[in-house]
Amino acid sequence: MHNDYLKAVGERVDQLISLDVPSRNVISILYPLARKKSKEAMCMSAAVMLKEKVKPGDVVFIATGWPDRPHITPEIAETDGPPGAAALARAIHRGLGAVPFIIIEESLVKGMEKVLQAAGFRTLSPEQAIACYSSHAPIHGGAVLPFPCDIEEAKDKSKELIAAYRPSAVISVEKGGMNDKGKIHTSRGAETTEYMAKADYLIMEAKKNNTLTIGVGDGGNEIGMGVIEKEIKKAIKYGEKCNCGCGGGIAPSTVTDILITAAISNWGAYGIAACLAAIERKIDVLHNAAIEKRILTEVGNASFIDGITGYVDYSADGLDMTIHQSFVTLLNEIVKQAIRSFKVE
Repeated sequence: MHNDYLKAVGERVDQLISLDVPSRNVISILYPLARKKSKEAMCMSAAVMLKEKVKPGDVVFIATGWPDRPHITPEIAETDGPPGAAALARAIHRGLGAVPFIIIEESLVKGMEKVLQAAGFRTLSPEQAIACYSSHAPIHGGAVLPFPCDIEEAKDKSKELIAAYRPSAVISVEKGGMNDKGKIHTSRGAETTEYMAKADYLIMEAKKNNTLTIGVGDGGNEIGMGVIEKEIKKAIKYGEKCNCGCGGGIAPSTVTDILITAAISNWGAYGIAACLAAIERKIDVLHNAAIEKRILTEVGNASFIDGITGYVDYSADGLDMTIHQSFVTLLNEIVKQAIRSFKVE
């Protein structure tokens, strides 16, 4: 495919996902650090590798879910992450024929099922979801699987899942990552290890099996940020010294093959989806504003909270639904205009 075409789309998508609309003043630090590690635009690099590795009928794992305010109850989780996971699941299914499995805390499974269904999937058991691919009549299935918070259970579950389903990629979207002391922190420097599913071990097990791994984050404390761990320790507040006294800071040590940094993690996942749409030259691989409204409506209805405001709402990271719809519309326009402008060689 035309290299200039892919490069143009990739750069425009990276520019958009790194626009600090929520004014958190973190992406301006994270993006340059991550981009130095990537020869090409990050979202396009991820999409190209997914195109290379994922074949029709393959299973792809997407880990997400951030228990928020767990000191009150671990059943509270934020609206950044699940929408991105659902939209990316839709893109890899429509673009590459993959069967998506969402990995999340057990207490969040029912809520995540509603979000995945809002993206168009019928949530089923893993075996049923896989069977959908070869159905004589169209049915689009996905699975939402619980994952342990206990370290030893997470290690065992990682081996079990990788061995059973042989995913061709394991992706993490807004998932807390362990630092070099084995602790997970919020961006505010508070420890939240106990309540977070230890998806780090799923990434580690995937890497042992030479499976593609991708991490998406926005605060410097998510799985995949191990790619720039040393830099985060120096550049981000609480990067080296957190508030819990463990001595490790919030910078995770888990490394993924590709790291995506975004102003909002959902946007990073949407960026990968946009690049997949560009590669396939099919705009409907990327969801549109109407589907974004449906997803955010369902994430609110499932009682996820906006991590910035603390309200159960149809928003993410302090930005109203209409802003996220506009963002998705801009991504669609970037891909649409690029498809029109560049001829296929």
